[in-house]
Amino acid sequence: MKIRLYNAYVITCNDNFDIYPNGEVWIEDDKIVYVGKSKVGFMADKVVNCMGDVVMPGFVNSHTHLPMQIFRGLAEDSDFKGWWYDNIRPLEDHITGHDMYWSTLLGIAEMVRGGTTCTLNNYFHQKSMLNAFEVSGMRGAIAIDVRYKLPKEERRNEWENRHASLDKGNPLVTFFVSSHSIFSVDEQGLNDCTALAKKYGLPQSIHLCETLNEVGNCVKEHGFTPVKYLEQLGFFDYPTTIAHGIHVDKEDIEILRKYDVKVSINMSSNLKLASGIAPIYTYIKNGVDLSLGTDSVASNNSLNMFKEMFLAASITKVVMKDAAAIPAKDIILMATRGGARALFLEDKIGQLTEGYQADVIRINTKEPHWQPVNDVITHLVYSASASDVVMTIVGGRVLYEKGSFYIGESYSNICDHCENNIKRLIQERDLAKKENL
Repeated sequence: MKIRLYNAYVITCNDNFDIYPNGEVWIEDDKIVYVGKSKVGFMADKVVNCMGDVVMPGFVNSHTHLPMQIFRGLAEDSDFKGWWYDNIRPLEDHITGHDMYWSTLLGIAEMVRGGTTCTLNNYFHQKSMLNAFEVSGMRGAIAIDVRYKLPKEERRNEWENRHASLDKGNPLVTFFVSSHSIFSVDEQGLNDCTALAKKYGLPQSIHLCETLNEVGNCVKEHGFTPVKYLEQLGFFDYPTTIAHGIHVDKEDIEILRKYDVKVSINMSSNLKLASGIAPIYTYIKNGVDLSLGTDSVASNNSLNMFKEMFLAASITKVVMKDAAAIPAKDIILMATRGGARALFLEDKIGQLTEGYQADVIRINTKEPHWQPVNDVITHLVYSASASDVVMTIVGGRVLYEKGSFYIGESYSNICDHCENNIKRLIQERDLAKKENL
């Protein structure tokens, strides 16, 4: 399949942040073969006149839990403890692989509708997620969790058996080792993670420094902050992406920089659960690599990367009491190239460059909230909306265009399954609570 996007405002997000106001992008199969000024000479199967719309790399959401899509709107106005332990975890006790498959597809639909072309997905039952990615044509990394509830001597073998059972033939999907968090995985489990990461050459993912309670308990139990604790264990000796990174001190930040740990900023989720605000400005000034993530819709409640860009930029300005604290351009790079680095895919995605994967989005600039188009870059961060996305291409394949989804299952069928599945889960959870009284 050859696709030509022309008459576009092309934002490359490459090393020079090149922009072509009357540019075009040529795609052949899964690769970008030309980016630049308007020219002729490409015989495409699909030719799109973008009419001045923005064409740019798709967003990379560096922290999600797509099978939790059906938990949207539950346990609202709760702090982390009430949200997680009292409400979400009891639902997870009953969730099935069938539920997770449809929920993941619903998440994929929301992402491609909003211009996200790749994500790091953390959850259990990886086969269901992998099947959803395969069916839809979505790109992503799947984190394989170490089952901390198993006896210590069984953990590595169980993880290896699951890893071996997963189909590695999809070029759009890569894998991580997931340890979830320091409060749900004991020290031996964390050591298991690093051993598996070393053995299989995989990066690691973990939630870290998300709440003050987590940090306080770690200091009380181990005598170190969570970042220092993991450093002592040798956890950061292997490529790692952490989610949240809110409650860190100067020494923690230096450790993260030293080991080139990637930090996924999840502003909406952290605000909604009143967990805190990540020190974005301080991270940047100290050379820590940042990306943007949404977390799950159970705590966000959306997978809207435009919202994450707006909040990351605006709240950083407020925290620093400096309206010039962080340029819009840097926020866009966090949402694209920063995400690519967080998934260790920086040589394939995150920018529009010849030879890179064709993960491309088109954003409508004709809506009233864009007018007049005085500054495209700042408009993307402060004015644009997920609903402005009119085309999403992943690996050279159109997954969304002008209201139509091309993700392997009909959108209405996905929604019907998710609606029925969550009703059943709530009934099963409530029945279990009554039986345990």
